Amino acid sequence: SSGINAEYGEYVAIGSVFLFIIGFAGGAGSIPWLMVGELFVVEARGKASSICVGVNWICSLISLLTYDTVQSLIHPTLFFLYMTIVLVSFLFVLLFMPETRLKSVEQIREEIRDQADKVPPFVF
Repeated sequence: SSGINAEYGEYVAIGSVFLFIIGFAGGAGSIPWLMVGELFVVEARGKASSICVGVNWICSLISLLTYDTVQSLIHPTLFFLYMTIVLVSFLFVLLFMPETRLKSVEQIREEIRDQADKVPPFVF
């Protein structure tokens, strides 16, 4: 019985990795690629894209390199740590990212400026 469970476990692990990659690519992993084209003028997109994608990959690398250490420190609650990070990120996008559909870069920049004026200085 344990041999059958081990065999299925390998497939479940591989399938889980594929699902993670698909989910990440369709969610948080694509944000730097998508938002740069909408938030920056054409002249700045190359540099902005490089910085945004670089920060995205560095954050992914930090998550990868620190996972074992963090798991050994807070093993039972590691999932909740990552869940909290995802929820905070979701709330940030929901509250602070402007709707960009059918708007010019200038309109988006103006909305961001207006929104930044409303945020208390202790937030940033």
